[in-house]
Amino acid sequence: MTFSRCSAQAPSWLTALARLPILGSRVRTSWDTRSAVKEMKEAAHSLLEQEAFDILLFQGREALPVLEGVKIPIVVECGDTHCTRILQQMRYARLLLRPRLFLHYMRMRRSEERLARKTPYRYFISERDRENLLGPYDRSEIVPQGIDYAYWKRTSPRPGRNCIVFSGVMNYPPNADAAIFLLKLILPAVRRVAPELEVLIVGREPAPELVNLARHYHDVTVTGAVDDIRPYLERADVFVAPLRFASGVQNKVLEAMAMEIPVVTTPVVASGLRAENIEPQLVLGCSAEEIAAGIIYLLSHADEQASRAAEGRRFVEAHCSWSHSAEKLEKLCLAAAAGRGAESHQPGSAFHGIIAGSSR
Repeated sequence: MTFSRCSAQAPSWLTALARLPILGSRVRTSWDTRSAVKEMKEAAHSLLEQEAFDILLFQGREALPVLEGVKIPIVVECGDTHCTRILQQMRYARLLLRPRLFLHYMRMRRSEERLARKTPYRYFISERDRENLLGPYDRSEIVPQGIDYAYWKRTSPRPGRNCIVFSGVMNYPPNADAAIFLLKLILPAVRRVAPELEVLIVGREPAPELVNLARHYHDVTVTGAVDDIRPYLERADVFVAPLRFASGVQNKVLEAMAMEIPVVTTPVVASGLRAENIEPQLVLGCSAEEIAAGIIYLLSHADEQASRAAEGRRFVEAHCSWSHSAEKLEKLCLAAAAGRGAESHQPGSAFHGIIAGSSR
């Protein structure tokens, strides 16, 4: 079961308080979340009393109280670790914001650790996130992000007109920071060598700061929401993802790799994409100068573009299959249902499970 919002009637005092700027919306969101979690807990426990289930498959840090009193085996999706992203974000935040971010980091880390410790049957989206939360010796399962690589497939050759693309939800803090970092510090260095550029920043809800900044450059287009991102990726010679803080796996990079676009990004992004101890073929840079140099190198070397584009597609096909991830999750669920090590289970065995969690 998944609850996106609370159906309970809000008290009158909360309705009045919600009208206050900033504080009101936060209080209302907190109340809605608590009420939805309570409703979810009651529904889950009612189902557990009515039927016999083998496992409970759970996702959602904020819904942790749902697991209180559950007697059947629990499989927990730890996914990506938000505390990892927040800790990285502190390096680039204004000084006055850092104490608040640190408190947020501590709260999130405690919450994510509590969730992970609820059961030995847990899985993460990447090795990096598992290690950052539970240490280098933890062996929780890794169920990598999948991608429909039949859908994300290039249908035309790269145009060869020095087109750079960055995509993502642009009100998400890591993406918003990366887009402004790209325009302010990276592109000026690229333009000194390759003055004829086309820069596409594609994704919904771009921040006003980003939109206003882009107006100063004739070669930059901020699209906002689009129905289909693939035509924009088809125009790209290079995909750049200059995220300075991130957690989990960046789907935007997997999509670009599947579309056979060479990628320039940061070690922060690359570390989340490592799969089965294999690193994808990405051009990496930490500073604006290093990222700009990577873009310039690819734009001026068509053979390297082609080589890295083909290798990116091969990596996605080999390591980012939804069927492969589903098999790993099924094996973990069977292990939990039987109460013994995952290696002792055969794929295809049946189990009866309940799914609980919160939508994102």
